[in-house]
Amino acid sequence: MAALQVHAKPKHRVRRRFKTKAVSTTPDMSRTKPPFESPAGVKYRIAVLGTGWASMTFLSRLEPKEDVEVVLVSPRNYFLYTPLLPSAATGAVESRAIVEPVRSKLSGKGFQFYNAECVDLDTEEKVISCVAAGVTQPYRFRMKYDYLVVGVGAVPNTFNVPGVEENCLFLKEMLDANNLRRTVNRRFERAVLPGTSEKRIREVLTFVIVGGGPSGVELAAELDDLIQKDIAKTFPPALARCASVQIVELQDHILSTYDRRLAEYATQRFQRNGIKTILNSRVVQVNRGSIIVADKITNEEREVPFGICVWCTGIKLNPLCNKIMAGLPEGSQTNVRSLTVDKSLCVAGSNGSMFAFGDCATIVRPKSIAFAEQMFLKAAGGADGRLRMPQLYKLLIDASQEFTHLEEAARKLDKNLKLLGMDSTATASGLDFEQFKALLNLIDAGLRALPATAQVAKQQGEFLADFFNANGDDHFTIEQGRQKQSFSYKHRGSLAYVGDEAAVMEFPGAIILKGVFAGYVWKGFETISQFSVRNTLLVSICWLRTWVFGRDISELR
Repeated sequence: MAALQVHAKPKHRVRRRFKTKAVSTTPDMSRTKPPFESPAGVKYRIAVLGTGWASMTFLSRLEPKEDVEVVLVSPRNYFLYTPLLPSAATGAVESRAIVEPVRSKLSGKGFQFYNAECVDLDTEEKVISCVAAGVTQPYRFRMKYDYLVVGVGAVPNTFNVPGVEENCLFLKEMLDANNLRRTVNRRFERAVLPGTSEKRIREVLTFVIVGGGPSGVELAAELDDLIQKDIAKTFPPALARCASVQIVELQDHILSTYDRRLAEYATQRFQRNGIKTILNSRVVQVNRGSIIVADKITNEEREVPFGICVWCTGIKLNPLCNKIMAGLPEGSQTNVRSLTVDKSLCVAGSNGSMFAFGDCATIVRPKSIAFAEQMFLKAAGGADGRLRMPQLYKLLIDASQEFTHLEEAARKLDKNLKLLGMDSTATASGLDFEQFKALLNLIDAGLRALPATAQVAKQQGEFLADFFNANGDDHFTIEQGRQKQSFSYKHRGSLAYVGDEAAVMEFPGAIILKGVFAGYVWKGFETISQFSVRNTLLVSICWLRTWVFGRDISELR
């Protein structure tokens, strides 16, 4: 009986039901405390948003001052070396090797870091509203600033193509790379399960990358290396033959922003390695397991099946930047894709209190044609004068202090004159005013926004740090410095990995490098370009480990 009584249910069990209140996920800033001010003795506070290339370069180069407070706010407490994301997504390098803790870079400088996301701001009161990142109980705070530096980057652009967000993976953050690596490994494990038909295996192991830019090309190359060098050795031999990598590109060749010779080499390399290139095609719809592409010329549509589809094309405005624009004077922001900034990277309409750089900013680059008459009269000595080649070259170089794009135009002067139908005989007597205007119109027509690359963001971070180092004594010197200093981008070359240890590289002066030797140079450059000695060593070890033992294809759950 005692045993029975142990298992017997109580005669009276009281069940209490509690009503739960619905919890809103929208931050309610009206319930937070007043914004906290700068400590006593501080002249001004610089608040920095984001931990990307521009922000971390800025903070690394910025000199600490006792009477200046610097606060970094970001939901991500690490810097990510984005050029090696494709390598991390396939296991060639490990995730931890290409991330650098933010606090290790700020320690010793006295800068503050708050692991939180800026969700709103008041541009008139100079207050940002933030929500703590990675906490179960929402914690909100507001903070005043004197100068706000925005480096929040951009987000993937789906171009309103139906089905992209539901059926595609992305490659913008470390979480994306980890998710892609895990998904790829699961596809191969799924393909070898008993009873799986060859047709199903081919479907599961079809990898489609949308976008033929550097990120898409490098991801396609890394996936092909994974298949040929690691999957072929560790899985049944027939499995690698069933796998395929395809890349969809709107232009008539991949790497369309690179030198044509490099683009053609990369395309030929892909074809030789079995990577299929679907060119002159735009994606009109993404379904579960297939994409619909339309030929750019004929508009003919066809279906391309996939096991995994990765969207690697285009970026758009960060939602926070929309709120910033809404808080600025009407008409001050003329670009719908990013924040409009002037030559000193100051956000238009902010009265000098806000700066922006990296992917979230576009510099207004004034056209030189508006000052054509003034420049010509000064250099030619009058309206009836003529500009000979040495004078014209000097004029363009001198004017590049104000119009930075004229420096490159000066280097390509002969080419630009030939486009106008002027050979050496025609230019021997010099250019008159009308011919000079035609030349400036041609140069201005090629004026484009700076590319959204790590190279541009890094140089902008360096410029803004140098600006505050030189002019950061007080508000007056900062304002005076804004009128004098101008950001000038120096293109130092482009590079991309194209698979099977090969790469393509181009440098200023039409110098190109391609092949396996370029691949070693690429690996060396990406290794020494890390933000710290720690990461340089970690990446070096990863390359060595992959070369000796292959990629780690295990999945830790």
